[in-house]
Amino acid sequence: MGKIKQGILGGFRGKVGTVVGSYWNGIFYMKALPQNYRKGKSGSQKMQQGYFKELISLAMSLSNEDLEFIYPKKPKGMTRRNLLVKQLASYAAVVDKSKTVDLDSLATLGNAPTTDLPAVSVAANRTVLQISWDGVTYYRDQHPDDYPVILVANITQQQLFLVASPVMMKPSGKQSFEVDLKPYGRERDEFSGFMFATGQRGSKVGFGTLAVTKRPERPPKKKPKSDEKTPDSAPDQVPTKSLPTSQAKT
Repeated sequence: MGKIKQGILGGFRGKVGTVVGSYWNGIFYMKALPQNYRKGKSGSQKMQQGYFKELISLAMSLSNEDLEFIYPKKPKGMTRRNLLVKQLASYAAVVDKSKTVDLDSLATLGNAPTTDLPAVSVAANRTVLQISWDGVTYYRDQHPDDYPVILVANITQQQLFLVASPVMMKPSGKQSFEVDLKPYGRERDEFSGFMFATGQRGSKVGFGTLAVTKRPERPPKKKPKSDEKTPDSAPDQVPTKSLPTSQAKT
């Protein structure tokens, strides 16, 4: 900021070109107008911003119960959801100048092994979602009575779900089951999935449409029984002067 002395320019107030003149304490001052140097976001910055929003949206599609199943041990230094974001970020792909999570390549999360489990096929068929697996693996042969949990990824809508299988893994052959399609997407959507080994010999409930969504109605509360019956009528009480005004009956 520069001071203006009386001279060829003289003192002035207000805006002139790119400077502003002011007068304070008997002195004329001149300062430059503030400039806006903020530039628009570059293409790579916009792409990264959109990618981060997608990661957060994917992580939020799973409930806390889902995350506790995927990560039985709470990670150190971060939440389970943040760890999910970190793992999903490793499946980044650039498609048509847009960065996205390649859910079709998603093979494992949390404690799910990457090998020795049969490949899972997920496909929409009219009003149902068909989930199936085939092929023989060592784990499948050793745990035929295991009821697995399937992670279903809606690639089109970029959403994740956990679905408990109501059928056993079986040592060989094709196993499949169906769930209502509506909670997971539409018939035109593309899906993928992989299997979690649970080691459970009973079907694990609590995920997807297999969850209990309606609580049983509570029985009506019983009214307390009174030993003394209330008389039909009672004699009128005569107010006395000794009672406080708030207790007197009018």
